[in-house]
Amino acid sequence: MNLKKEIVNFIPKFPNWINEYLIKFNNNPNYVYGAKYREYLSFIEKNSEHYDNTEDLIKLVNYAIKNVPYYNKYSAIKSKKDFQTNFGFIDRNVVSDNFHELQSHQIDFKKYDLVTTGGTTGSPLRLLLPKLRYIIEKATLHSMWSRVGFNHDTRAVLRNHRLPDNSIYKLNPITKEYIFDGFRLNEDYLHEVYRTIKRKNIRYVHAYPSNAFELSKFIKNNNLDSSIIKAFISSSENVFDYQKDFITKTLGINFFNFYGHTEKIIIGGYCRHNDNYHIEPTYGFFELINTEGNIINTLGEVGEIVGTTLNNFGMPLIRYRTDDFAEYAGNYCDKCKRYLPVLKKISGRWSGRKIFDLMGNITTPTALNFHNELFLVIDGLQYIQKQKGVLEVKIVKGEKFKDLHDKKIRQHYKSKFSDRMEIKIRYVDKVQKQPNGKFLDLISKL
Repeated sequence: MNLKKEIVNFIPKFPNWINEYLIKFNNNPNYVYGAKYREYLSFIEKNSEHYDNTEDLIKLVNYAIKNVPYYNKYSAIKSKKDFQTNFGFIDRNVVSDNFHELQSHQIDFKKYDLVTTGGTTGSPLRLLLPKLRYIIEKATLHSMWSRVGFNHDTRAVLRNHRLPDNSIYKLNPITKEYIFDGFRLNEDYLHEVYRTIKRKNIRYVHAYPSNAFELSKFIKNNNLDSSIIKAFISSSENVFDYQKDFITKTLGINFFNFYGHTEKIIIGGYCRHNDNYHIEPTYGFFELINTEGNIINTLGEVGEIVGTTLNNFGMPLIRYRTDDFAEYAGNYCDKCKRYLPVLKKISGRWSGRKIFDLMGNITTPTALNFHNELFLVIDGLQYIQKQKGVLEVKIVKGEKFKDLHDKKIRQHYKSKFSDRMEIKIRYVDKVQKQPNGKFLDLISKL
C-alpha cells in the first residue's frame, strides 16, 4: 500500500487526542499531498507573473469536440479568437439536461467522482469531477493564502458543519483543521471557539464572511484579544463592506476572500495589496461578458463571469455561465506586477437578488445600503420578499442601537421606495441562514 496516496483519501475517525498528535506530526504538506501537489505548486509559482493559458484551452476544447457528444457540432479551433467567435455558452440548465452528452467517450469513471451542488438557483446539479481536483485546488489555494502569511498552518474552520451538542470541535489531521459548528454561534459556544483558538495557537480562521463577522463582534463585545488571529480566510458568500471594515479596521485582523465554485472552473482571491481579485490563469480559462454575450474589456464595466475548465477532460464544461457578476479592473495588477484578469466586487447569483416594488420595478439589496452610521449600530440585516410591493426587513440591534436609529431606518427606506413598497421592519435576535450555513442578504420567494 502506498501510504502517502491512501492518506489523502482517508480522514481517520480516531479520538481527538490521536488526531491532535497527527496534526502536530503533519508539519510537512509534501507528505500528505505528495509529488503531484509539489509539482503543481511549483508550476503555479513558476508562472505566477505571467501565464498564457491559450494553448491549454485549445487542447481541452479540441479534445471535447472530438470526444464529447455535446460538442461534436463544433469545428476544431486554432486560436482564442476561433473559440470566442464560434463557441456558444452553457449554463447549469444545459448541464442538467445534457448530463450524459457532456461526458467524454474516453472517461475512466474510476478516476472521477459524482458530485452534486444545490447552489441558490434550484434543483441539484450533477457533475463528474476528477479525483485529483483536490491536489490542484489545494496547491492553488495555498499559493493564494500565502498573501496573508499562510504557510500550511493549522486552521480553524467555521463554515457549514454541524456537530453534536456535546462536541466543541472535531479534527481533520490530514488538512490540519479544527472544525467548529457553524450553526451554533451563541454566546456560550463562541466562548468555547475563542478559547480553543487561543489555547491551540491557531492563527488562521477559515469561515463564511457572516460567521467571521459574528466571531469578530463577539471578540469586540467581550474585550478579548483579537491579535491571536492573524487572518480570516473567507469564501462562498457575498462580502459586505460593514463586515470587512469591522474585521480589518475595528479589530485590525487581515481579511482574505477568495472566489470559487463546486464546478471547479474558475478560482481567484484578493490581491495582497488591496481587495481586487486575481483570477488564476493556471486553474481555468476566464471570460467576463455583457448581456449581449460580448467580451468586456472596459474598466469599470460589470458583467457575468464565464469559465472553461482546463483540468476536467471527463466532463468538460466550456464557456459555462456562472450567474456570478463582477466589475472589470483590467488584465494587469500594477501592485503585484502580475498579468492576469483583475476584478472588483464579485457578487454571487444575482438572478436571485432582485427586489420588486408594486409596479414591478427592480432594485437590489446593494442599492439599499445604509450609511456607516447605521451599519455601526446593527448586528444583522436581512430582506425577505414573498410578494411584489411588500418587503420584510429583519434587523438585529447592536448594543448602541437607540430609538432615533429606528426613525432613521424608516426614513431611509421611505426615501428609496416612496409609496411603491410596504416596508415591514422586524427586530429579531438573529438572521436566518440556509441549510448549508450560508447567509443570504435577500431571501426571495418571487
